[in-house]
Amino acid sequence: MSTVSLSEKAYDHIRQMVFTGKLAPGSRLVNRKLADDLGTSFIPVREAISRLASEGVVEQVAGAGAFVRKFDRQEISEIYDVRELFEPFSAGEAARLITSHELSELSALMKEWSALGEKITARKRGATEADLDRWLEINERFHSVMITASRNRVLSKITNELHVLTQCFAAHRGSPKLLSEKLVRSTLESHSELLQHFETRNSAKAESLVRDQLRFGRDTVLNFFDESR
Repeated sequence: MSTVSLSEKAYDHIRQMVFTGKLAPGSRLVNRKLADDLGTSFIPVREAISRLASEGVVEQVAGAGAFVRKFDRQEISEIYDVRELFEPFSAGEAARLITSHELSELSALMKEWSALGEKITARKRGATEADLDRWLEINERFHSVMITASRNRVLSKITNELHVLTQCFAAHRGSPKLLSEKLVRSTLESHSELLQHFETRNSAKAESLVRDQLRFGRDTVLNFFDESR
């Protein structure tokens, strides 16, 4: 296996551990242990950590090593501020330029997402950790397809990195309780509507809806953050 492939494997492994909460905020990334887990040398692990640091998921501290990023309330709010500047425009461009293949992928994601939502709301005890992990994965993929469909490489880089940070914090909110029935239904309804705007090529409505989604998301996240303190 090439060094590039090993680096990608290490990146995916560490990122998944962060996003599932197996590596908690503030956890130190130990190169030797990660390399042993993956059966590789230090080089792919070091390259993966550097890439995660460039995305803001990991912080590298001189003389101390690399640590999983911690988020404070102000930083979370600022991430949403910047997302609101770029992501609605990305949605509007996607509505103009999205391909039939991308629409098909979004449609398939919505079917899976809706089925997951039905399972969560039907269960008396609510969402499980596995539900939260899958919910975040689907959400990330949906937005990744939308951002790619905007056909703007600079915009894609900015919005993808901001979305990665939001997803990283979402994983570390650490509680499936976040997936309340209200949030599940609201999220599914708004993303189904967004898909319809993509299908009808309605840029203005897609842009407006994503702005509303971000504002709802900010309020939900900050309220949960405050209640969890």
